[in-house]
Amino acid sequence: MSTAEAAGPSAVHHPVAARRLRTGASRWADLVPLLGYGAVAFLIFRPALITPSSRIIGWPGDAEQTMWFLRWVPWAISHGHNPLLTTHLNHPDGVNLMWNSLAPVLGVVLWPLSATAGLVVSYNLLMAGGIVLAAWCAYLAIRRLVRSRAAAACGGLMYGFSPYLMGHAHGHAKVSFALLPPLLLILLHEILIVQRRRAWVAGTALGALLTAQLLIFEEGVVLALVAGSAGVAVLALTNRSELRRRRSHALRALLWAGATACVLATFPLAVQLLGPDRISGTVPGGDVYVTDVANLVVPTDFQMAAPPPADVVSRRFSGNEVENGAYLGLPLLAAIAVVAVRRRSQPVVRWALATGGVLLLLSLGPQLHVGGHVSRLPLPWRALEAIPLAGSALPSRLFIYVDLLAGLLLAVFVAAAMRSPRRRRRWAAVGLLGLCVGTLAPRLPFPSSPVEVPPFFTGTDVLAVPPGSVALVAPFVHDGSSDPPMLWQAVSDMRFSMPEGYFVAVRPGGVRVDGPRQSQTASLMLAIQSGHTPPLTPPLRSRVIAELRRWQVATVIVGPMPHEDLMRRFVTDLLATSPREVGGVLVWARG
Repeated sequence: MSTAEAAGPSAVHHPVAARRLRTGASRWADLVPLLGYGAVAFLIFRPALITPSSRIIGWPGDAEQTMWFLRWVPWAISHGHNPLLTTHLNHPDGVNLMWNSLAPVLGVVLWPLSATAGLVVSYNLLMAGGIVLAAWCAYLAIRRLVRSRAAAACGGLMYGFSPYLMGHAHGHAKVSFALLPPLLLILLHEILIVQRRRAWVAGTALGALLTAQLLIFEEGVVLALVAGSAGVAVLALTNRSELRRRRSHALRALLWAGATACVLATFPLAVQLLGPDRISGTVPGGDVYVTDVANLVVPTDFQMAAPPPADVVSRRFSGNEVENGAYLGLPLLAAIAVVAVRRRSQPVVRWALATGGVLLLLSLGPQLHVGGHVSRLPLPWRALEAIPLAGSALPSRLFIYVDLLAGLLLAVFVAAAMRSPRRRRRWAAVGLLGLCVGTLAPRLPFPSSPVEVPPFFTGTDVLAVPPGSVALVAPFVHDGSSDPPMLWQAVSDMRFSMPEGYFVAVRPGGVRVDGPRQSQTASLMLAIQSGHTPPLTPPLRSRVIAELRRWQVATVIVGPMPHEDLMRRFVTDLLATSPREVGGVLVWARG
C-alpha cells in the first residue's frame, strides 16, 4: 500500500494534502544524509569519541582555550558579568574577549551539556558535530540546485569532510563549525532567485545568521561578505535581465538583513570597537596564510594518499599544516573539468565556475605562492588589505567557499552520470568518484590527545583557594603550548583569576600582542619551564614579590608540567615556605 493510500482518500484527491505528504516524506529523506555523515564522523574521530570525557579530537593548545570559552560564557551570564570582557585572565588588566575566538553562541548552546557531561565532552561534540552539520547544510544547499539527493549527498560529503575542514579539525573547532557558507548560499538563493518567502522574512534570517556568525567566528563574517559579494557580482553580470526583474524584492530583503544585523550586533561590536583594549590597524597574517597554487594538487601529510615526494613539497608551503587545506586532487579537478565542458550550458554550472574562480584567486593572497616560492606578482587580495576588516582576515580561509562550490560541481557531475543511458559512462563516473574519495580521505587514525585535569581542581580541595581571589599557576600560560591551566581554572568553576592566559590583547597604541604583557615573574617562570634555572638574587626576588603584590596573588599553584622540580624549588625559595601537596598539585598560600 502506498503512503497516499494509507492516509485515506482525502489525501489522494486533495492536492494540498497530497503535497504535504510528499513534503513530509521529503523532509524525512533529507535526514538520511545526516545520519550517514554522522556515521562517517564517528569512524574518523573514533579514537576520541569512544572515550569522550578523557580524550579530545585533534591536538591540545587551542582546544583548552576553546573549552575555557565554553565555560566562561555560561559562568559570566549566571553571575551577572559581561561575558565579552574578563579579568579572570590577565588579572588585573583583563581581556576584551571580542578580539578573541570567544564564540558566546556556542557557549550558550552547549551550556547544558558542559554543565552535566563536562567541557571535554562538549568540545568533542562541537568538533565532530560541527563537521557533520556543515556537511548536512551543504547537502541542503546543493539539493536546492541539483535534483538528485544522492548527488547532493556526495557534494555535502566532499564539503564537510574536505581537507580544509579536516585540517582545522586538528584544533580549530570554531573554524570547522562551517555552517555559514552553505546557509548563506541557501538564503542568497532564496533572496535573489526563488523569492518564495517575504522579503522581510528572508532578510531577517540573513541578518540573524550573520550576527550568529559574528558571535561564533567573527572572521567568518568578513569572509562571507567577500564571498557573497563575489557571488552576487557574478550573478549580476551573467543574468542581468533575470536579476533586474527580481531586484526590488532582493533589495528589500538585503535592507532587512542589514537592519537586523545592525540591531543585533550593536552591543558586541560596541564592546569590541569602543570598549577597552581596542586593536587598531590590520592584524598581520594575510601574506603568510594563503593558498599555495601547488596545494590544489599536492596533498599534505594530513591526507591518506600523500606520497613522500608530496610531503617534501607541502612542507615548503607558508603558514602551517592546519591552514594548508586547499587540496582538491586531480580526480576532483577532472570531474569539475568534465562538468565545465559538458554542462557549461547550465546556468548554475557557469555561476559556480566563475564564482569559484574569483574566490580561488582571492584566496591566493597578495602575492602568488607556488610550491613555497613567493613571486612578486601582485594579486587582487592586495586591494582588500587596505580595508581594515577585510585585511585582517586570512586569505586561505576563503577556500571554504571554493570547497562548497567544488562540492556543488561534483554533485552536478554525479547527477549527470546517474542520468546517462550509457553504462560505460556511468561506471567511469563511479570510478572517478571512488578516486575522489580515495585522494581526499584523511589520514587515519585521526589524531586524538589525552586530557588530564589534576583532581585538586575537580574536588573539594580547590575550596582552599579563596573564591574570587587571584592564583598564579604553573606552567605559566602565555600561548597554546602552555594553556592547560586555563582548563583547570574552567573546571574549578572559575573559582580564581590568573595574571596569565592564552589570548589576544593589545599594547599601548593599539598594537596586537598575544598573551600577557612582559614581566619579571613571567620571564623567570618561562625560563624554568624550558629547563633553565636563573639565580634568584635578592633584587630579583624583590621585583617578583612586588609583581605578585600588584597582581594581588593569594595562592601559587604548580601543576603537572615539564621541569616541575625546578619550578617547585623556585617558588619555595621565592616565598620562603614549603608547599602543600594535594590533589596532584603543589599549593602555596600567601599571607
